[in-house]
Amino acid sequence: MKLPWLDRIGDWNPQLLRELNGRLKPRNVLIAIAISLFGQFLLFQVFQSQLPIPPEPGEYKYRISNQFCTGNPDYEGAKIYQCLRDPLGNFIINWQQWWLSVFVFLSFVGIFALLVIGTYMLIADLTNEERKGSLNFIRLSPESTPRLLIGKMLGVPILVYLLTALALPLHLFAGLSAQISLGEILAFYAVVVACCIFFYSTALLYGLVSNWLGGFQAWLGAGAVLSFLWVTASLATYVPIYNPLAWARLIAPFDLIPHLYTSSLSYQNIDLQKLQWFYLPLGANGVFLLGFALLNYALWTYWVWQGLQRCFRNQNATILSKSQSYLFTACFTCSTLGFSLPGYTSPYLTNNPKEWLFQHLAVLCLFDLFLFLYLLAALLPHRQAMQDWARYRREKVSTRKRFWNISVLQDLVWHEKSPAVEAIAINVAIAVMPLVGLILVSRSEIDAKISAFFSIGLAASLVIIYAALTQLILFMKAQNRIFWAIGTIGAALFLPPIILGVLSIQPGTTAGFLWFFTAGAPMVVLYPPSGLMSSMMVCFALLGQWTIFGLLNLQLTRQLRIAGESATKALLAGKS
Repeated sequence: MKLPWLDRIGDWNPQLLRELNGRLKPRNVLIAIAISLFGQFLLFQVFQSQLPIPPEPGEYKYRISNQFCTGNPDYEGAKIYQCLRDPLGNFIINWQQWWLSVFVFLSFVGIFALLVIGTYMLIADLTNEERKGSLNFIRLSPESTPRLLIGKMLGVPILVYLLTALALPLHLFAGLSAQISLGEILAFYAVVVACCIFFYSTALLYGLVSNWLGGFQAWLGAGAVLSFLWVTASLATYVPIYNPLAWARLIAPFDLIPHLYTSSLSYQNIDLQKLQWFYLPLGANGVFLLGFALLNYALWTYWVWQGLQRCFRNQNATILSKSQSYLFTACFTCSTLGFSLPGYTSPYLTNNPKEWLFQHLAVLCLFDLFLFLYLLAALLPHRQAMQDWARYRREKVSTRKRFWNISVLQDLVWHEKSPAVEAIAINVAIAVMPLVGLILVSRSEIDAKISAFFSIGLAASLVIIYAALTQLILFMKAQNRIFWAIGTIGAALFLPPIILGVLSIQPGTTAGFLWFFTAGAPMVVLYPPSGLMSSMMVCFALLGQWTIFGLLNLQLTRQLRIAGESATKALLAGKS
Protein backbone atom coordinates (compact mmCIF):
# COMPACT_ATOMS: atom_id res chain seq x y z
CA MET A 1 0.00 0.00 0.00
CA LYS A 2 1.32 3.38 -0.98
CA LEU A 3 1.17 6.04 1.74
CA PRO A 4 0.47 9.68 0.81
CA TRP A 5 3.11 11.01 3.20
CA LEU A 6 5.75 8.94 1.41
CA ASP A 7 4.77 10.64 -1.83
CA ARG A 8 5.21 14.04 -0.20
CA ILE A 9 8.64 13.02 1.10
CA GLY A 10 9.57 11.84 -2.40
CA ASP A 11 8.50 15.16 -3.88
CA TRP A 12 10.58 17.07 -1.31
CA ASN A 13 13.68 14.82 -1.35
CA PRO A 14 13.83 11.76 -3.62
CA GLN A 15 17.09 10.62 -2.00
CA LEU A 16 15.42 10.52 1.41
CA LEU A 17 12.56 8.44 -0.03
CA ARG A 18 15.10 6.01 -1.51
CA GLU A 19 16.81 5.59 1.87
CA LEU A 20 13.52 5.13 3.75
CA ASN A 21 12.28 2.50 1.30
CA GLY A 22 15.49 0.56 1.76
CA ARG A 23 15.54 0.62 5.58
CA LEU A 24 11.99 0.80 6.94
CA LYS A 25 11.34 -2.90 6.51
CA PRO A 26 8.91 -4.43 9.05
CA ARG A 27 11.62 -6.72 10.44
CA ASN A 28 14.09 -3.84 10.97
CA VAL A 29 11.44 -1.64 12.57
CA LEU A 30 10.35 -4.39 14.99
CA ILE A 31 13.96 -5.08 16.00
CA ALA A 32 14.57 -1.37 16.67
CA ILE A 33 11.39 -1.13 18.76
CA ALA A 34 12.32 -4.24 20.75
CA ILE A 35 15.85 -2.99 21.45
CA SER A 36 14.61 0.40 22.62
CA LEU A 37 11.86 -0.93 24.89
CA PHE A 38 14.02 -3.70 26.36
CA GLY A 39 16.86 -1.26 26.95
CA GLN A 40 14.57 1.12 28.82
CA PHE A 41 13.18 -1.71 30.94
CA LEU A 42 16.70 -2.93 31.75
CA LEU A 43 17.82 0.60 32.64
CA PHE A 44 14.83 1.06 34.94
CA GLN A 45 15.57 -2.22 36.71
CA VAL A 46 19.26 -1.36 37.15
CA PHE A 47 18.45 1.94 38.86
CA GLN A 48 15.78 0.27 40.98
CA SER A 49 18.42 -2.17 42.21
CA GLN A 50 20.58 0.75 43.38
CA LEU A 51 17.99 1.88 45.95
CA PRO A 52 18.79 0.95 49.56
CA ILE A 53 16.81 -1.89 51.11
CA PRO A 54 15.93 -1.66 54.83
CA PRO A 55 17.02 -4.66 56.89
CA GLU A 56 14.38 -7.09 58.10
CA PRO A 57 13.10 -6.74 61.69
CA GLY A 58 15.52 -8.36 64.10
CA GLU A 59 18.56 -8.02 61.82
CA TYR A 60 21.61 -6.01 62.85
CA LYS A 61 20.75 -2.36 62.21
CA TYR A 62 24.08 -1.02 60.98
CA ARG A 63 24.31 2.40 59.44
CA ILE A 64 23.51 2.39 55.73
CA SER A 65 24.60 5.03 53.23
CA ASN A 66 23.49 5.45 49.66
CA GLN A 67 23.68 8.03 46.89
CA PHE A 68 19.88 8.37 46.90
CA CYS A 69 19.37 8.83 50.64
CA THR A 70 18.60 12.13 52.38
CA GLY A 71 20.83 12.25 55.48
CA ASN A 72 24.18 13.91 56.03
CA PRO A 73 27.01 13.08 53.64
CA ASP A 74 29.56 10.53 54.83
CA TYR A 75 32.28 13.15 54.53
CA GLU A 76 32.60 16.68 53.21
CA GLY A 77 32.00 16.90 49.47
CA ALA A 78 30.80 13.29 49.19
CA LYS A 79 27.74 12.30 47.20
CA ILE A 80 26.98 9.34 49.47
CA TYR A 81 24.44 10.14 52.18
CA GLN A 82 23.29 8.45 55.37
CA CYS A 83 19.92 6.77 55.03
CA LEU A 84 17.15 8.07 57.25
CA ARG A 85 13.92 6.20 58.04
CA ASP A 86 10.31 7.29 58.09
CA PRO A 87 7.94 6.33 60.97
CA LEU A 88 7.20 3.01 59.23
CA GLY A 89 10.87 2.06 59.11
CA ASN A 90 11.33 2.61 55.37
CA PHE A 91 14.22 4.58 54.00
CA ILE A 92 13.45 8.12 52.84
CA ILE A 93 14.51 8.23 49.20
CA ASN A 94 15.58 11.34 47.35
CA TRP A 95 13.45 10.61 44.29
CA GLN A 96 14.48 13.84 42.62
CA GLN A 97 18.11 12.69 42.66
CA TRP A 98 17.09 9.21 41.48
CA TRP A 99 15.17 10.54 38.50
CA LEU A 100 18.04 12.95 37.74
CA SER A 101 20.43 10.00 37.56
CA VAL A 102 18.06 8.20 35.19
CA PHE A 103 17.81 11.34 33.06
CA VAL A 104 21.59 11.88 32.93
CA PHE A 105 22.36 8.24 32.19
CA LEU A 106 19.77 8.15 29.41
CA SER A 107 21.34 11.32 27.99
CA PHE A 108 24.77 9.68 27.90
CA VAL A 109 23.43 6.53 26.27
CA GLY A 110 21.44 8.51 23.72
CA ILE A 111 24.42 10.65 22.71
CA PHE A 112 26.64 7.59 22.26
CA ALA A 113 23.97 5.74 20.28
CA LEU A 114 23.12 8.64 17.99
CA LEU A 115 26.70 9.65 17.22
CA VAL A 116 28.55 6.33 17.12
CA ILE A 117 25.93 4.15 15.43
CA GLY A 118 24.73 6.95 13.14
CA THR A 119 28.29 7.76 12.08
CA TYR A 120 29.03 4.12 11.35
CA MET A 121 25.86 3.70 9.29
CA LEU A 122 26.54 6.80 7.17
CA ILE A 123 30.15 5.85 6.41
CA ALA A 124 29.24 2.22 5.73
CA ASP A 125 26.44 3.35 3.39
CA LEU A 126 28.83 5.49 1.35
CA THR A 127 31.27 2.57 1.21
CA ASN A 128 28.56 0.25 -0.12
CA GLU A 129 27.39 2.85 -2.64
CA GLU A 130 30.96 3.32 -3.85
CA ARG A 131 31.57 -0.41 -4.13
CA LYS A 132 28.37 -1.01 -6.10
CA GLY A 133 28.98 2.03 -8.30
CA SER A 134 25.63 3.62 -7.43
CA LEU A 135 27.32 6.64 -5.82
CA ASN A 136 28.36 7.87 -9.26
CA PHE A 137 24.72 7.79 -10.38
CA ILE A 138 23.80 9.87 -7.33
CA ARG A 139 26.53 12.37 -8.26
CA LEU A 140 25.01 12.66 -11.74
CA SER A 141 21.58 13.42 -10.29
CA PRO A 142 20.17 16.85 -11.16
CA GLU A 143 19.37 17.38 -7.48
CA SER A 144 21.62 19.81 -5.63
CA THR A 145 24.44 18.47 -3.48
CA PRO A 146 22.94 19.71 -0.18
CA ARG A 147 19.59 18.07 -0.95
CA LEU A 148 21.22 14.74 -1.79
CA LEU A 149 23.41 14.73 1.32
CA ILE A 150 20.57 15.86 3.59
CA GLY A 151 18.58 12.92 2.25
CA LYS A 152 21.45 10.66 3.30
CA MET A 153 21.69 12.23 6.77
CA LEU A 154 17.97 11.92 7.42
CA GLY A 155 17.40 8.53 5.82
CA VAL A 156 20.42 6.32 6.54
CA PRO A 157 20.23 6.48 10.38
CA ILE A 158 16.40 6.34 10.41
CA LEU A 159 16.37 3.25 12.65
CA VAL A 160 18.62 5.02 15.17
CA TYR A 161 16.19 7.95 15.12
CA LEU A 162 13.31 5.54 15.76
CA LEU A 163 15.15 3.86 18.63
CA THR A 164 15.91 7.25 20.20
CA ALA A 165 12.39 8.60 19.68
CA LEU A 166 10.91 5.67 21.60
CA ALA A 167 13.14 6.56 24.57
CA LEU A 168 12.12 10.24 24.58
CA PRO A 169 8.98 9.81 26.74
CA LEU A 170 10.96 8.18 29.56
CA HIS A 171 13.74 10.72 29.19
CA LEU A 172 11.33 13.65 29.29
CA PHE A 173 9.40 12.20 32.24
CA ALA A 174 12.65 11.59 34.15
CA GLY A 175 13.79 15.15 33.55
CA LEU A 176 10.51 16.68 34.69
CA SER A 177 10.44 14.39 37.75
CA ALA A 178 13.96 15.60 38.58
CA GLN A 179 12.52 19.16 38.57
CA ILE A 180 14.38 20.17 35.41
CA SER A 181 12.41 22.79 33.55
CA LEU A 182 10.93 21.95 30.17
CA GLY A 183 12.90 24.82 28.62
CA GLU A 184 16.22 23.34 29.79
CA ILE A 185 15.30 19.93 28.41
CA LEU A 186 14.25 21.35 25.03
CA ALA A 187 17.43 23.44 24.90
CA PHE A 188 19.47 20.26 25.47
CA TYR A 189 17.55 18.54 22.65
CA ALA A 190 18.46 21.46 20.36
CA VAL A 191 22.14 21.02 21.25
CA VAL A 192 21.97 17.28 20.54
CA VAL A 193 20.34 17.92 17.16
CA ALA A 194 23.06 20.45 16.26
CA CYS A 195 25.72 18.00 17.43
CA CYS A 196 24.26 15.22 15.27
CA ILE A 197 24.23 17.50 12.22
CA PHE A 198 27.91 18.31 12.75
CA PHE A 199 29.02 14.73 13.35
CA TYR A 200 26.93 13.31 10.51
CA SER A 201 28.23 15.96 8.10
CA THR A 202 31.78 15.10 9.16
CA ALA A 203 31.03 11.40 8.66
CA LEU A 204 29.85 12.08 5.10
CA LEU A 205 32.97 14.09 4.33
CA TYR A 206 35.20 11.40 5.81
CA GLY A 207 33.35 8.73 3.84
CA LEU A 208 33.85 10.63 0.58
CA VAL A 209 37.58 11.29 0.96
CA SER A 210 38.62 7.97 2.54
CA ASN A 211 37.15 5.50 0.05
CA TRP A 212 40.67 4.09 -0.46
CA LEU A 213 40.32 2.46 2.99
CA GLY A 214 37.62 0.13 1.70
CA GLY A 215 35.43 -1.63 4.26
CA PHE A 216 37.69 -0.57 7.14
CA GLN A 217 36.77 3.09 6.92
CA ALA A 218 33.41 2.73 8.71
CA TRP A 219 34.98 0.95 11.68
CA LEU A 220 37.82 3.46 11.83
CA GLY A 221 35.46 6.45 11.70
CA ALA A 222 33.06 5.06 14.30
CA GLY A 223 36.00 4.06 16.50
CA ALA A 224 37.40 7.60 16.34
CA VAL A 225 34.01 9.05 17.34
CA LEU A 226 33.66 6.50 20.15
CA SER A 227 37.13 7.33 21.48
CA PHE A 228 36.45 11.06 21.36
CA LEU A 229 33.12 10.69 23.15
CA TRP A 230 34.63 8.41 25.79
CA VAL A 231 37.38 10.94 26.53
CA THR A 232 35.01 13.92 26.67
CA ALA A 233 32.49 11.98 28.78
CA SER A 234 35.26 11.14 31.25
CA LEU A 235 36.32 14.77 31.37
CA ALA A 236 32.72 15.87 31.91
CA THR A 237 32.38 13.69 35.00
CA TYR A 238 35.85 14.06 36.53
CA VAL A 239 37.65 17.25 35.42
CA PRO A 240 36.77 20.97 35.87
CA ILE A 241 35.87 22.70 32.64
CA TYR A 242 37.73 26.01 33.10
CA ASN A 243 40.79 25.11 30.98
CA PRO A 244 41.69 25.04 27.24
CA LEU A 245 40.21 21.55 26.91
CA ALA A 246 36.78 23.19 27.24
CA TRP A 247 36.75 23.80 23.49
CA ALA A 248 37.01 20.09 22.70
CA ARG A 249 34.55 19.23 25.46
CA LEU A 250 31.89 21.54 24.03
CA ILE A 251 32.04 19.70 20.71
CA ALA A 252 30.46 16.78 22.54
CA PRO A 253 27.31 17.82 24.44
CA PHE A 254 27.98 15.97 27.71
CA ASP A 255 28.84 19.13 29.67
CA LEU A 256 25.55 20.66 28.52
CA ILE A 257 23.36 17.95 30.05
CA PRO A 258 21.07 19.84 32.47
CA HIS A 259 22.06 19.51 36.15
CA LEU A 260 24.85 17.03 35.27
CA TYR A 261 27.16 18.22 38.04
CA THR A 262 24.55 17.80 40.76
CA SER A 263 23.77 14.21 39.75
CA SER A 264 25.25 11.12 41.34
CA LEU A 265 27.08 10.32 38.08
CA SER A 266 29.36 13.33 38.42
CA TYR A 267 32.23 12.49 40.73
CA GLN A 268 33.17 15.99 41.84
CA ASN A 269 31.72 19.45 41.98
CA ILE A 270 32.71 20.80 38.57
CA ASP A 271 31.76 24.46 38.57
CA LEU A 272 30.40 25.24 35.11
CA GLN A 273 29.70 28.83 36.14
CA LYS A 274 33.41 29.67 35.97
CA LEU A 275 33.68 28.87 32.25
CA GLN A 276 34.88 31.88 30.22
CA TRP A 277 35.65 32.55 26.58
CA PHE A 278 37.55 35.79 25.92
CA TYR A 279 36.37 36.79 29.40
CA LEU A 280 32.73 36.31 28.37
CA PRO A 281 31.13 34.44 31.31
CA LEU A 282 29.54 31.62 29.34
CA GLY A 283 28.83 29.45 32.37
CA ALA A 284 27.19 32.23 34.37
CA ASN A 285 24.22 32.35 32.02
CA GLY A 286 22.54 29.33 30.49
CA VAL A 287 21.40 31.34 27.47
CA PHE A 288 24.98 32.46 26.75
CA LEU A 289 26.25 28.88 26.99
CA LEU A 290 23.47 27.51 24.80
CA GLY A 291 23.99 30.22 22.19
CA PHE A 292 27.75 29.67 22.15
CA ALA A 293 27.33 25.91 21.74
CA LEU A 294 24.89 26.30 18.84
CA LEU A 295 27.08 28.92 17.13
CA ASN A 296 30.11 26.68 17.59
CA TYR A 297 28.31 23.75 15.93
CA ALA A 298 27.07 26.03 13.16
CA LEU A 299 30.60 27.33 12.47
CA TRP A 300 32.25 23.93 12.15
CA THR A 301 29.29 22.43 10.28
CA TYR A 302 29.69 25.29 7.79
CA TRP A 303 33.34 24.37 7.25
CA VAL A 304 32.53 20.69 6.85
CA TRP A 305 29.94 21.54 4.22
CA GLN A 306 32.50 23.60 2.33
CA GLY A 307 34.46 20.40 1.91
CA LEU A 308 31.35 18.40 1.03
CA GLN A 309 30.41 20.88 -1.69
CA ARG A 310 33.91 20.62 -3.19
CA CYS A 311 34.43 16.84 -2.94
CA PHE A 312 31.03 15.31 -3.66
CA ARG A 313 30.92 16.06 -7.37
CA ASN A 314 34.69 16.25 -7.95
CA GLN A 315 36.59 13.43 -6.28
CA ASN A 316 39.96 14.94 -7.23
CA ALA A 317 39.34 18.29 -5.53
CA THR A 318 41.05 19.15 -2.27
CA ILE A 319 38.79 19.47 0.77
CA LEU A 320 39.61 23.17 1.17
CA SER A 321 41.02 25.76 -1.16
CA LYS A 322 44.08 27.65 0.03
CA SER A 323 42.13 30.84 0.58
CA GLN A 324 39.55 28.93 2.62
CA SER A 325 42.29 27.31 4.72
CA TYR A 326 43.57 30.66 5.96
CA LEU A 327 40.15 31.64 7.26
CA PHE A 328 39.61 28.13 8.65
CA THR A 329 42.85 28.33 10.64
CA ALA A 330 41.93 31.78 11.91
CA CYS A 331 38.54 30.50 13.12
CA PHE A 332 40.12 27.49 14.79
CA THR A 333 42.81 29.57 16.51
CA CYS A 334 40.29 32.12 17.73
CA SER A 335 37.96 29.43 19.09
CA THR A 336 40.65 27.58 21.05
CA LEU A 337 42.51 30.67 22.25
CA GLY A 338 39.39 32.12 23.87
CA PHE A 339 39.45 29.42 26.56
CA SER A 340 43.17 29.95 27.25
CA LEU A 341 43.28 33.61 28.25
CA PRO A 342 44.13 34.45 31.85
CA GLY A 343 40.98 34.01 33.89
CA TYR A 344 39.70 31.70 36.56
CA THR A 345 41.78 28.55 37.00
CA SER A 346 42.80 26.19 39.76
CA PRO A 347 44.54 27.73 42.80
CA TYR A 348 47.72 25.79 41.97
CA LEU A 349 48.00 27.31 38.48
CA THR A 350 47.06 30.75 39.80
CA ASN A 351 50.05 30.68 42.13
CA ASN A 352 52.37 29.18 39.47
CA PRO A 353 52.24 31.38 36.35
CA LYS A 354 55.03 29.38 34.68
CA GLU A 355 53.09 26.13 35.05
CA TRP A 356 49.92 27.92 33.88
CA LEU A 357 51.69 29.07 30.70
CA PHE A 358 53.27 25.70 29.95
CA GLN A 359 50.08 23.71 30.50
CA HIS A 360 47.95 26.03 28.37
CA LEU A 361 50.60 26.14 25.66
CA ALA A 362 50.90 22.34 25.63
CA VAL A 363 47.14 21.93 25.14
CA LEU A 364 47.03 24.55 22.38
CA CYS A 365 49.99 22.91 20.62
CA LEU A 366 48.14 19.58 20.77
CA PHE A 367 45.07 21.20 19.19
CA ASP A 368 47.27 22.76 16.50
CA LEU A 369 48.86 19.38 15.78
CA PHE A 370 45.42 17.94 14.94
CA LEU A 371 44.66 21.08 12.94
CA PHE A 372 47.72 20.70 10.74
CA LEU A 373 47.29 16.97 10.28
CA TYR A 374 43.85 17.85 8.91
CA LEU A 375 45.28 20.62 6.72
CA LEU A 376 47.87 18.21 5.29
CA ALA A 377 45.00 15.98 4.18
CA ALA A 378 42.77 18.88 3.10
CA LEU A 379 45.24 21.03 1.14
CA LEU A 380 48.07 19.00 -0.38
CA PRO A 381 47.36 18.17 -4.04
CA HIS A 382 48.36 14.88 -5.64
CA ARG A 383 50.73 14.12 -8.48
CA GLN A 384 48.43 14.73 -11.45
CA ALA A 385 47.28 18.13 -10.19
CA MET A 386 50.84 19.29 -9.51
CA GLN A 387 52.02 17.96 -12.86
CA ASP A 388 49.27 19.92 -14.63
CA TRP A 389 50.28 23.03 -12.69
CA ALA A 390 53.98 22.55 -13.53
CA ARG A 391 53.15 22.24 -17.24
CA TYR A 392 50.91 25.30 -17.01
CA ARG A 393 53.73 27.29 -15.41
CA ARG A 394 56.19 26.03 -18.01
CA GLU A 395 53.99 27.22 -20.84
CA LYS A 396 53.16 30.55 -19.18
CA VAL A 397 56.67 31.59 -18.24
CA SER A 398 58.85 32.62 -21.16
CA THR A 399 62.22 30.99 -21.73
CA ARG A 400 64.06 34.15 -20.71
CA LYS A 401 62.47 34.14 -17.25
CA ARG A 402 63.18 31.83 -14.39
CA PHE A 403 60.70 29.14 -13.52
CA TRP A 404 60.25 30.64 -10.05
CA ASN A 405 59.17 34.28 -9.97
CA ILE A 406 56.59 36.52 -8.32
CA SER A 407 53.78 35.02 -10.37
CA VAL A 408 54.77 31.54 -9.21
CA LEU A 409 54.77 32.68 -5.60
CA GLN A 410 51.25 34.00 -6.04
CA ASP A 411 50.26 30.61 -7.42
CA LEU A 412 51.82 28.86 -4.44
CA VAL A 413 49.74 31.01 -2.09
CA TRP A 414 46.40 30.87 -3.95
CA HIS A 415 46.37 28.29 -6.79
CA GLU A 416 44.72 25.00 -5.80
CA LYS A 417 46.85 22.69 -7.97
CA SER A 418 50.19 24.14 -6.92
CA PRO A 419 52.20 22.61 -4.03
CA ALA A 420 50.70 23.62 -0.69
CA VAL A 421 53.85 23.79 1.45
CA GLU A 422 53.88 27.58 1.37
CA ALA A 423 50.17 27.66 2.17
CA ILE A 424 50.83 25.41 5.17
CA ALA A 425 53.57 27.83 6.27
CA ILE A 426 51.09 30.74 6.09
CA ASN A 427 48.61 28.75 8.17
CA VAL A 428 51.38 28.05 10.69
CA ALA A 429 52.02 31.78 10.95
CA ILE A 430 48.30 32.44 11.49
CA ALA A 431 48.20 29.86 14.30
CA VAL A 432 51.47 30.92 15.94
CA MET A 433 50.88 34.67 16.18
CA PRO A 434 48.11 34.40 18.83
CA LEU A 435 50.33 32.02 20.82
CA VAL A 436 53.02 34.68 20.84
CA GLY A 437 50.48 37.12 22.25
CA LEU A 438 49.44 34.59 24.91
CA ILE A 439 53.07 34.23 26.00
CA LEU A 440 53.55 37.99 26.16
CA VAL A 441 50.47 38.61 28.33
CA SER A 442 51.27 35.82 30.78
CA ARG A 443 52.70 36.67 34.19
CA SER A 444 55.56 34.19 33.80
CA GLU A 445 59.21 35.11 34.20
CA ILE A 446 61.35 35.94 31.20
CA ASP A 447 63.10 32.54 31.20
CA ALA A 448 59.76 30.76 30.98
CA LYS A 449 58.65 33.02 28.13
CA ILE A 450 61.88 32.35 26.20
CA SER A 451 61.34 28.60 26.60
CA ALA A 452 57.77 29.01 25.36
CA PHE A 453 58.97 30.96 22.29
CA PHE A 454 61.51 28.24 21.50
CA SER A 455 58.83 25.58 21.93
CA ILE A 456 56.40 27.07 19.42
CA GLY A 457 59.31 27.80 17.05
CA LEU A 458 60.34 24.14 17.04
CA ALA A 459 56.72 23.04 16.64
CA ALA A 460 56.19 25.39 13.67
CA SER A 461 59.39 24.21 11.96
CA LEU A 462 58.44 20.55 12.40
CA VAL A 463 54.99 21.13 10.88
CA ILE A 464 56.50 22.76 7.78
CA ILE A 465 59.02 19.90 7.44
CA TYR A 466 56.20 17.34 7.65
CA ALA A 467 54.27 19.31 5.00
CA ALA A 468 57.23 19.33 2.59
CA LEU A 469 57.88 15.63 3.19
CA THR A 470 54.23 14.73 2.61
CA GLN A 471 54.08 16.82 -0.55
CA LEU A 472 57.15 15.02 -1.92
CA ILE A 473 55.57 11.64 -1.23
CA LEU A 474 52.30 12.64 -2.88
CA PHE A 475 54.32 13.61 -5.97
CA MET A 476 55.79 10.12 -6.31
CA LYS A 477 54.84 7.81 -9.16
CA ALA A 478 53.87 5.03 -6.75
CA GLN A 479 50.33 3.71 -6.86
CA ASN A 480 49.60 3.89 -3.12
CA ARG A 481 50.86 7.38 -2.42
CA ILE A 482 48.29 8.03 0.31
CA PHE A 483 49.39 4.95 2.27
CA TRP A 484 53.03 5.96 1.87
CA ALA A 485 52.26 9.49 3.07
CA ILE A 486 50.28 8.33 6.12
CA GLY A 487 52.91 5.74 6.99
CA THR A 488 55.77 8.22 6.65
CA ILE A 489 54.13 10.94 8.74
CA GLY A 490 53.05 8.40 11.34
CA ALA A 491 56.59 7.07 11.53
CA ALA A 492 58.01 10.60 11.76
CA LEU A 493 55.65 11.43 14.63
CA PHE A 494 55.96 8.29 16.73
CA LEU A 495 59.04 6.22 15.84
CA PRO A 496 61.88 8.67 16.75
CA PRO A 497 60.64 9.32 20.33
CA ILE A 498 60.03 5.59 20.81
CA ILE A 499 63.49 4.66 19.52
CA LEU A 500 65.24 7.29 21.61
CA GLY A 501 63.25 6.21 24.65
CA VAL A 502 64.09 2.53 24.14
CA LEU A 503 67.79 3.42 23.77
CA SER A 504 67.54 5.50 26.99
CA ILE A 505 68.83 8.61 25.25
CA GLN A 506 67.89 11.56 27.45
CA PRO A 507 67.41 15.09 26.05
CA GLY A 508 70.09 16.49 28.35
CA THR A 509 72.89 14.31 26.91
CA THR A 510 75.03 14.86 23.80
CA ALA A 511 73.08 12.30 21.78
CA GLY A 512 69.90 13.79 23.23
CA PHE A 513 70.25 16.59 20.67
CA LEU A 514 68.31 14.23 18.37
CA TRP A 515 65.20 14.88 20.46
CA PHE A 516 64.95 18.32 18.83
CA PHE A 517 64.14 16.61 15.51
CA THR A 518 61.23 14.60 16.89
CA ALA A 519 57.61 15.49 17.56
CA GLY A 520 58.49 15.68 21.25
CA ALA A 521 60.80 18.68 20.75
CA PRO A 522 58.29 21.32 21.99
CA MET A 523 57.73 19.39 25.23
CA VAL A 524 61.46 18.81 25.70
CA VAL A 525 61.99 22.59 25.68
CA LEU A 526 59.11 23.23 28.09
CA TYR A 527 60.02 20.43 30.48
CA PRO A 528 63.78 19.75 30.15
CA PRO A 529 65.04 16.85 32.29
CA SER A 530 67.81 18.93 33.86
CA GLY A 531 65.53 21.88 34.57
CA LEU A 532 67.54 24.13 32.25
CA MET A 533 67.71 24.19 28.45
CA SER A 534 70.61 25.73 26.55
CA SER A 535 69.39 28.49 24.24
CA MET A 536 72.36 27.89 21.93
CA MET A 537 71.41 24.23 21.57
CA VAL A 538 67.84 25.15 20.63
CA CYS A 539 69.09 27.68 18.07
CA PHE A 540 71.28 25.01 16.47
CA ALA A 541 68.28 22.67 16.40
CA LEU A 542 66.17 25.31 14.65
CA LEU A 543 68.97 25.88 12.14
CA GLY A 544 69.11 22.14 11.49
CA GLN A 545 65.35 21.95 10.98
CA TRP A 546 65.39 24.84 8.53
CA THR A 547 68.23 23.15 6.64
CA ILE A 548 66.18 19.98 6.34
CA PHE A 549 63.19 21.97 5.11
CA GLY A 550 65.38 23.79 2.57
CA LEU A 551 66.69 20.51 1.17
CA LEU A 552 63.19 19.05 0.91
CA ASN A 553 61.91 22.20 -0.79
CA LEU A 554 64.82 22.17 -3.27
CA GLN A 555 64.08 18.55 -4.12
CA LEU A 556 60.40 19.35 -4.66
CA THR A 557 61.32 22.33 -6.87
CA ARG A 558 63.63 20.17 -8.98
CA GLN A 559 61.01 17.47 -9.45
CA LEU A 560 58.37 20.05 -10.42
CA ARG A 561 60.70 21.60 -12.99
CA ILE A 562 61.48 18.19 -14.49
CA ALA A 563 57.78 17.26 -14.51
CA GLY A 564 56.89 20.52 -16.23
CA GLU A 565 59.52 20.01 -18.92
CA SER A 566 58.50 16.38 -19.50
CA ALA A 567 54.81 17.20 -19.70
CA THR A 568 55.45 20.08 -22.12
CA LYS A 569 57.61 17.90 -24.38
CA ALA A 570 54.99 15.17 -24.39
CA LEU A 571 52.28 17.70 -25.26
CA LEU A 572 54.32 19.18 -28.12
CA ALA A 573 55.15 15.70 -29.42
CA GLY A 574 51.47 14.82 -29.40
CA LYS A 575 50.58 17.97 -31.35
CA SER A 576 53.24 17.31 -33.97
